[in-house]
Amino acid sequence: MLWRVRDFKGIVTAELDVRKGKSTVLTGVNSSGKSSIIQSLLLAAQSVNSGSQVVLNGPLVRLGDAKDLVREGSDSNAVELSFGIESGRFRGEVPIEVRAAIKLGPAEDSASLRPQKLEISGGQFGDQGLLCSRENGRSDDIRQVVEATAHLGAVEALHLKRLLGDHRRQLRTYVAMQGMLPLALVQLMKAEDVAARYQASLSGFLNETIVTKTPSRDLTATSRWSSAPVREFLQLLDRADPKEIDPNTAQALARILRIRLGNPSSFDREWGQIGSESRRQLVDLAVKVRSRRPWVVLPVRTGWASGLFSSQGVLESALLEKLGTTFEGLAALSETLMGLGSRVQYLGPLRDEPRVVWNHWNELARGLPVGTRGEYSAAVLSRFGTSTTKHRDPDGIQREEMLVDAVNRWISYLEIGDNVAARSHGKLGVGFDLRVDGHIRDLTSVGVGVSQTLPLLVGVLASPDDSVFIVEQPELHLHPSVQARLADFMVTARPDLALIVETHSEAFITRIRRRAAEGLLDVNDVDITFVEPKAGGSFSRKLGISEFGDLSEWPRGFLSDSSEDLKAIITANLARTAGSLGER
Repeated sequence: MLWRVRDFKGIVTAELDVRKGKSTVLTGVNSSGKSSIIQSLLLAAQSVNSGSQVVLNGPLVRLGDAKDLVREGSDSNAVELSFGIESGRFRGEVPIEVRAAIKLGPAEDSASLRPQKLEISGGQFGDQGLLCSRENGRSDDIRQVVEATAHLGAVEALHLKRLLGDHRRQLRTYVAMQGMLPLALVQLMKAEDVAARYQASLSGFLNETIVTKTPSRDLTATSRWSSAPVREFLQLLDRADPKEIDPNTAQALARILRIRLGNPSSFDREWGQIGSESRRQLVDLAVKVRSRRPWVVLPVRTGWASGLFSSQGVLESALLEKLGTTFEGLAALSETLMGLGSRVQYLGPLRDEPRVVWNHWNELARGLPVGTRGEYSAAVLSRFGTSTTKHRDPDGIQREEMLVDAVNRWISYLEIGDNVAARSHGKLGVGFDLRVDGHIRDLTSVGVGVSQTLPLLVGVLASPDDSVFIVEQPELHLHPSVQARLADFMVTARPDLALIVETHSEAFITRIRRRAAEGLLDVNDVDITFVEPKAGGSFSRKLGISEFGDLSEWPRGFLSDSSEDLKAIITANLARTAGSLGER
């Protein structure tokens, strides 16, 4: 998946490749926007995981006020997040090969970002992409859509202006949203239109069920054998106000409501024994109840063939026939975002201070495998140290072994200790016992670099398969030689992850260049992305790595200015030498 962000904080435009097996090294001067790019991913993940609106201040990232998140000078006054849709399928098993773009603008109270525009385009659809927007959406309609989908958690609604792969327009049709997630397609109708459509479809189905034992052609999306129309009919009758029930029909109603789960065979038998007038009154009663909901709601589900559509009603089935491609596109978008939310794992740049004992935890927040500052790394190793993990060791050999053994292999390679073990201190918590030169020490007795590195080792090696692991400045407090070996760990240990590393370490990048020159690293698996500040904001660009370890360019501000310092030292020494010669 290629993740793009536009007009977010100081970023004009930037992108990250978060495909499985891809490593991205973010570099650039201070305040260039490296962390902002990362924060856009964290914002998306914590919002999707929250089950509510766009969450600006949560467990993964705290961003403050919404108005501060839109780049100053942005034409649209909105943040745009776009990404490839990687999941979901259309009918006929045709994969979706398109991109989605979501524009988010500050809410009135500036406490959150609200969806303003949603597009799905590209791939086989060409110029027939989906378009939803807040523009020209009636306020009464939006309120009604949110009411209709409140049980799903909807908080916003976007007007559907263009279908996916279809130029036809649907009047008063909306996409109910929960932050960035599409929750449902909703079509609003007049109550009399709902009654007329439902009565026509239901009457046809019921009549043909009795006469021909075959379903109506109007119900091609849900056959009689799915029991969906029968179940809906019974549910509507069950919701009827007792005052609306004709005493002459009460016995027939009680008889028909005894059918469980809309069983078609039982329904056929019971319905056939009811008189025509009672049948007509029962249909009228169901139509009356259905017309009280002047809308048709299609909840967005993940997967066309999941069997979940059997619970849809008559009108929902008809709308699904019209909007099937659009529905499936929204389902794939929802699945992609939910997948991203579950993949993101984050470790911040700062670590908890070295301690003898850390507290236990009840439950980690999603996306924080060892806590934001690594504060739960000892507890994780204590609880899951004997669990099996797959990784590559420092020699590039694929291994499947206990987590604690994997951690110890890399501790030894980094030369920050011999091995480590998590030890319970009872009610006080759990701590690390680090063996150094044959002696057992706690983390308060060794260098701060160990406390910086251990959470990273545990977090990466314990992360689920296909995670997007993000870490900022892993080189803090480490000697350059350890920084170089840490680069080996990051690009070697978990080839099943997508890695994003924000760093200022020249040693880190030089080691990657060396491994490329040695043929030990496929240059296509690593992106070195330089974030460059300009007058209107920052841009990202990839610096190519050749098979010889050379970079395609060395832009100003990329890593250190050591070459300038060396030049200055040589110039000063030449001047001093010339002065000494002159004095003679």
